[in-house]
Amino acid sequence: MHWLLWALAVDMCLALGALLVRKLGFYRRLVHFALCAAFASTAGILSAPIMWACGKRASVNWVVARTFYYTTRVVLGINVEIEGEDILQRARPCVMIGNHQTMLDLIMLGRVFPMQTVILAKKSVSYYPFVGWFMRLADDIFISRGSKQSASGMFQRASAELRAKQVSVWFFPEGTRGRFADGPDLLPFKVGAFLLAYHAQVPVVPVVVMDFHNLHNSRRFWSTSGTLKIKILEPVSLDGLAEDDLKPVMDRTRESMLVELKRISPPRIVH
Repeated sequence: MHWLLWALAVDMCLALGALLVRKLGFYRRLVHFALCAAFASTAGILSAPIMWACGKRASVNWVVARTFYYTTRVVLGINVEIEGEDILQRARPCVMIGNHQTMLDLIMLGRVFPMQTVILAKKSVSYYPFVGWFMRLADDIFISRGSKQSASGMFQRASAELRAKQVSVWFFPEGTRGRFADGPDLLPFKVGAFLLAYHAQVPVVPVVVMDFHNLHNSRRFWSTSGTLKIKILEPVSLDGLAEDDLKPVMDRTRESMLVELKRISPPRIVH
């Protein structure tokens, strides 16, 4: 009990200090973010036996996602509004792709992530405390960057799961966080998500989240509460295409996502 009182006292001091020093407020919110992630991951770990017993192993991710979203909505004050959520329900199984900006993308995933969906991540993530633990329990897919053998195995395994288990896969096609000083934009897409969808014979569903600049900017030590807007676009069918046709489809999908990103993003404020 004493440690909790000490933690609350420290948090209150940081809150008072944040009124004078912006960095203190920024780091205080990062600590809150990390605590919410640890709490949600623990919820996923504890729910794993139940999900396994129900034959819904991949839905451990859903438990973590929703726990994290509703916790951060209270603690950090970030609410998510989704346009086109019904598309995800009628397009599954599918390969979902989204733009990647900051670690706060986890809040977006927490709200939009459907049941029976697995995550594709770097192998190093599997060793992270809490996060890596629940992802292993959820049977998520880990790959080693630069390993052709790993990529080949990933496509084979994920394609089989999509077809046999009726699960979907989440992808960040940019491959890394996109940070742009001049306004919202997208990095070039990598073809992996489209190859996976092609081999699994499922559609690609683009998910666009607005520019985070006004809510979170680590370079300016700025983080605040607010509303995050998400737009889910119509599924992109790959039926009847050859593998050589994937790149033009990928480029058109990226362009449509960029147009939507600029539409739903508010004008940037000066921090």
